[in-house]
Parts: sequence; structure tokens; C-alpha cells
Amino acid sequence: MLEDLVVVFLLISLLCVSANCISLYLTFFLHLIPVNPVREDGLNPKSRKRIMPDLLTEPPAIDPVYEAHVYCNIPTIAERSMEGHAPHYFKLVSVQVLIRHGDRYPLYAIPKTKRPDIDCMLLPSRKPSHPQLEAFIKHMSKGSAAQMDGSLSSLARYPSHSLCEMGELTQTGEFP
Repeated sequence: MLEDLVVVFLLISLLCVSANCISLYLTFFLHLIPVNPVREDGLNPKSRKRIMPDLLTEPPAIDPVYEAHVYCNIPTIAERSMEGHAPHYFKLVSVQVLIRHGDRYPLYAIPKTKRPDIDCMLLPSRKPSHPQLEAFIKHMSKGSAAQMDGSLSSLARYPSHSLCEMGELTQTGEFP
């Protein structure tokens, strides 16, 4: 096939000398580049891959709690992968550091599961606790005397509700 292209190229270049023929030659030459034929069903006839969509068994039911455990890093299990081993032609473009401290209420609700029973009230009697938590609560309760900006005045000054918001720090997370 390549020999045919070279012969056609030589014939056209010998016949055409003007600028019009050169543009015709380029167009003609570009259209002669061989392409693998594609069948009507969209598959390449030379492909050796065979996809077998017929499953012998039903796929297992997805357990959202199991998936959450797999997705999250478990502190007691050391994960080993390819850290520090990259091909020589890779280049470090950026580094992102994410620091998330403490115990938090989940960031997202897992479908078809009930909300975790986590209390977000700050109680000095509950452990872990900070020695100055009671004084902090008394101080923050004086909200009317504090000069708060208009947009901030509607927000809670400290967690004083039993139903946690998504991603909210719990007392365990605030005082480890």
C-alpha cells in the first residue's frame, strides 16, 4: 500500500508544476492515508478483544457501609502501593495537602441507610472534654452582648443542638 502511495505521489508531482496542482496534490495525498476499515456495527475487524457481556452469576448487592469502609483510610491498616515509585518521565506538577482533624459527622449521607446516632451537643460532663469548656459555653451564651456582624448574628456561636449537621465537628473531634 505504501509503494502505491509513493508512485501516485511521484506521478502527480511530475504532472503538476503550478501552485494549483500542489494544493490538489496535498489534498489527494492526505486522502490516501490508509485507515483500518470499521464495520457497520462499529467494531474493528482486526481487534482480538472479545467482550462477553453474559454474566454467569448475579452481581452481588452493594453494601454502602462496606463501600464506605473501603473508601476511607483505616488508621490501623497500613496501605502500601507505588508511593515514591514513578516512571522517570513523570514530572511533579503540584502537591495538595488536606488536613482534617477530629471526629466529624459524615460529609455525605449514604443512600438507604439511617443517619448515625451522633450527638453534637457540647457537654462538659461528657468525655473527652476540655477543662475550660464550661467557661467557653457560658461566655458564648452571652450572644446578645457580643457585637456580631449582621450576617453572622444568625449563626450559632457554638454547637448547641443534638442533631449534627453534615461535616460538623463532634465533641470528640474538638477535644481529642
